[in-house]
Amino acid sequence: MSEIARRGLDLAPLSPELRPEVTAWAGELRSLFAALNVSIGLFSRLHPIDKGTVSRYLNGKRVPTDRWFLDQILAMRASAGEPVTDEVHEHLIKLQMNALQTAHPHEYRVRKVSDELEIAVTSWREAERYAQALEQQLNERTRSYEGLLKETEHLRSAWDSDRLQHDQEIADLTVRLKRANDRARRAEQRVQVMEDLLDRLESRDSAGSGLIDSTPTDPRALTSLLDSLRRVGADSQLARVTEDVNLLSLDLGDVYAVTGLLDALRRINAHTQISELVERIPEVPLHPGDLYGLAGLLDALRRVEAHAQIDLLLTRVPSLRINSLYHAIRLLGALRRANAKEQIDFLVEKILHLSKELTEPAPLTEALEALRQVGAQQQIDIIVRNSATDVSLRHPGAIANLLRILQRVGAREQSLLLARRVAHETRIDDGSSIEYLLGAFWEIQALKEGGLLAHRARISDWTSKYR
Repeated sequence: MSEIARRGLDLAPLSPELRPEVTAWAGELRSLFAALNVSIGLFSRLHPIDKGTVSRYLNGKRVPTDRWFLDQILAMRASAGEPVTDEVHEHLIKLQMNALQTAHPHEYRVRKVSDELEIAVTSWREAERYAQALEQQLNERTRSYEGLLKETEHLRSAWDSDRLQHDQEIADLTVRLKRANDRARRAEQRVQVMEDLLDRLESRDSAGSGLIDSTPTDPRALTSLLDSLRRVGADSQLARVTEDVNLLSLDLGDVYAVTGLLDALRRINAHTQISELVERIPEVPLHPGDLYGLAGLLDALRRVEAHAQIDLLLTRVPSLRINSLYHAIRLLGALRRANAKEQIDFLVEKILHLSKELTEPAPLTEALEALRQVGAQQQIDIIVRNSATDVSLRHPGAIANLLRILQRVGAREQSLLLARRVAHETRIDDGSSIEYLLGAFWEIQALKEGGLLAHRARISDWTSKYR
């Protein structure tokens, strides 16, 4: 019945009174034990079990409740190179359970519950290990997800910053292009006027006919004519044009043209015409977003001391649409020169709002310098709070200027912190940029940081140039 070879063992025959299930189990157990070639006494010395118990097990007088006795026999057989197959193992366990159920019903029930408990514990531990593995995977995925979120947020923040910077640059370039086109048109008009003057000078008859047949009615053309006549010293013609000009008929729809004409009249001391033009200033249209135009007109009015008109223009400041930092800085300069404290306070808060998220050094430097000139220290302190840690280091020249302005506005700690960042992080492949930065380091006395940057750039005794 069993694959286990039976060997002789000095045991009494099994009692015929044993239940068949017990007889089958005890017979198989005897065969297993006999195959070990050890005595009951030796087995007892090798394992924590007494000889009497072993003898009762082998005689069928007692059926082991647990698997321990069977497991020890099978372990010794395996170590001797004669392991049993899984099928034999299962058959032996089944024989033991049948014998236990017949001989000791209560212990059988305990054994069944114990086995189920062991199975449950094993399942629980496997489930726990699986849960731990899932938890570890979840933590790894969570960390990866959080890392991606941070990276995405960083990229979004950088994109937003770049987009705002590009929007501002586009707006600034649009204004600059408009001014450049205006200058080009004025230059072209000036060329035409000069060519006309030259033709008239070359073709003048001996009677001394006039150089100018008629006075222009366009402000730009008139400005070009006045400046051209002044430059060539045609004083009589200049006087004639000045007397003939009808300021009441001029189109004042372009604030830049009006500003240019005011300055041209001031340069030739045409006080009467200046007064007439100043009286028409309320007619000049000002776009809510054209801060450059307003700033230029304020400066021109200040130069001709038209204080009443300046006060009138200043009432428009609160209604302006201020969304460009460069334009706001330009207007702040004009307000400072006009000593318009109330409007300065208003514009300073706008500049603070536009400067809080700046990461480019050039506009940040211009904003700090403009605020310094009007004494807005409270706003300066707010802007510089994170400037050293957030500003981009891509443009060494702009960084050098920022280091200087931080020192001038009293932000010593921030200037040194920025210097340390520059010393550790800036690229060193551009020698001229390194020299420029070292010059700024010397000016703010960031000698330790300068030494580190010089060492990275392999520049020896860098301070000797500035002593």
